[in-house]
Amino acid sequence: MTINMLEPWDENIALQKERQLCAGDVQTIKTSCIKDHATKHPIECPDCWTRLLNRIRDRYLNSASKEWFSGRRPFLLELDTMFSKAHTFEVDFKTIEQRIFDEKKEWYRDKVKNLGLQHAAKSPSEERILQQRINDRSITADQLASELREAFSDGAVQNQEAFNGFIERLKLAQSSQARNDAYIDIFFQPNHDPSGAARSQKYIDMVRNGMPITDAISTMIRDRHSAKGDQEQKQALHEKLEELKRAKAAHELDKARRDKARQDKARAAAPAHGLHDLPPCLVCSKIPDIQDFIICPLCQILGAYYGLRIKPAIFCSRDCEGQRYESHVNATHECASGERCVRLHDEDVEMDDGGSVLVFCRECTETLRIPSTFCSSRCFNENFQRHRDNVHLPERKSAQREINDETQLEFDPADETRYQARKIEEHLVTFDDAMTEWQRKTGAIVK
Repeated sequence: MTINMLEPWDENIALQKERQLCAGDVQTIKTSCIKDHATKHPIECPDCWTRLLNRIRDRYLNSASKEWFSGRRPFLLELDTMFSKAHTFEVDFKTIEQRIFDEKKEWYRDKVKNLGLQHAAKSPSEERILQQRINDRSITADQLASELREAFSDGAVQNQEAFNGFIERLKLAQSSQARNDAYIDIFFQPNHDPSGAARSQKYIDMVRNGMPITDAISTMIRDRHSAKGDQEQKQALHEKLEELKRAKAAHELDKARRDKARQDKARAAAPAHGLHDLPPCLVCSKIPDIQDFIICPLCQILGAYYGLRIKPAIFCSRDCEGQRYESHVNATHECASGERCVRLHDEDVEMDDGGSVLVFCRECTETLRIPSTFCSSRCFNENFQRHRDNVHLPERKSAQREINDETQLEFDPADETRYQARKIEEHLVTFDDAMTEWQRKTGAIVK
């Protein structure tokens, strides 16, 4: 009989370290983003937002150590999809946290079943009842934990305290001898039961000489069986092992509950600093509901699709959108033609075929990283030379980028210094096309 008891303790310690490392890295990203990029939160900075999401994603999908979620492939695939959607604010962190918490409760149920805690019941009838309850998926994990605690109520608090102290000793142990002393104290309790420890001196010496505790316990059980020794000693040993199993299961569930409670408290106390928070409403400065807010579609496309550094305009309601949206567009997304915009000189421009469709300059948005927006393809076409001479050519020179696009130009035979685009469609992307492509790539649905 082999009882694998060593690995779970080391695994528990490793999990605590991984959680602390991830939390530290996330805080470092937030602090550096606020300091170096003059933002209130990484959600306003596409690069830092991506780094932050990827760090938390790596905590679960690229963990270097064995953790509770290791091997739960369907859950990890679902989590990967949720993190991808978080990049475009389709899924918020509260939803992701709840999904992780729910999965951990299911893991707890599986762990209870695999540990065989039902075998430690006080009677065969209680064992059968617990086995049925563990197999019944309609019973919640919280209810199952409550029933387990009730079934194993004798000394439950004391056992959990002993388990916590045992874990702390292993974390602080600097040598194998220190770890062995911790195992001796928890399994044989020489200070609390000197006579019992004296009868187990042979096995205590085995542990002190380097034998793994699981092997020593297995040897003890085999000796008892072969010698048909004292039944009370065998039962006491068995009870100690089962008590530790129960304490470990209770510890895992309590830890998950405390983590969830801390997260809820942090969100309630400091909503402006949560990972899932949005910038305040542009009109009333109210913090929008992460599940129900309105974002300027031009800001969304320029920021999420083209990856430009655009501070998104967020509205908490339709009323606020109606008050400020038009002025926001006029101020932030003004036609790049400026005073030469055809709308200022031609009152009938919106009556033209397709004349009111917004377009982006392809070279500016895709290469130069400039959010150049025009009120229409006609406006872009009529102001193409001025835009190319004043924006494209200086930016190319500054970046030492050579682009030979003269074959796309049509020069005036009477004055070769004047030209226009041979096909203006080659130099633009319509807002509708950009929105459609963004939806196709991300799976987002725009209402």
